[in-house]
Amino acid sequence: MGVQSIYEAGAMIEIARTLSALQQQLILSLRERGPGMLLEIAVRVLKFPDEVSGPLADLRAKRLVTSTEIAGGAFGNELFSLTPQGEQMAALLRDEAFLEQLRRTQEAPAPAAQAMPAPDPLHREAELLQSLGDVARQRGDLEKAALYYEQALEVTRRLMVLSAPDTFIRSGVAYA
Repeated sequence: MGVQSIYEAGAMIEIARTLSALQQQLILSLRERGPGMLLEIAVRVLKFPDEVSGPLADLRAKRLVTSTEIAGGAFGNELFSLTPQGEQMAALLRDEAFLEQLRRTQEAPAPAAQAMPAPDPLHREAELLQSLGDVARQRGDLEKAALYYEQALEVTRRLMVLSAPDTFIRSGVAYA
């Protein structure tokens, strides 16, 4: 497997992780039965058109599905079909090895969820106080802005003390 195909496989797994079961059904239906109008596609997956239109729009945003406007359609004026990437996804959704790899990645937490620490309430408080100060300054209330900025500074100092307990702060300077 070349570097490009390893990258593509990883990208396809990431896209597949975001697909709902209905979206997977839609992709497979378009692959097996060809392009179709909204009503026809909805019937294929035993859903109402309004249940299918949102997932199809999402698949279009992910560039797995494309639509072509046609004139005179009694049940809508768009013909939906798979893009080349959608065709590739449909083939992968039929590949047992890919599905097993997808199951393993879905059982593991998402990389972004692993990397993101829980938000620190004190840090958030400092940001909000800073924003309030900015708003007060923009409104011309400099006294209120100064008050908010001072409060933000105090919260920031508390954060520094909590993050480095072996130091203390004198005159705004941290000493070990």
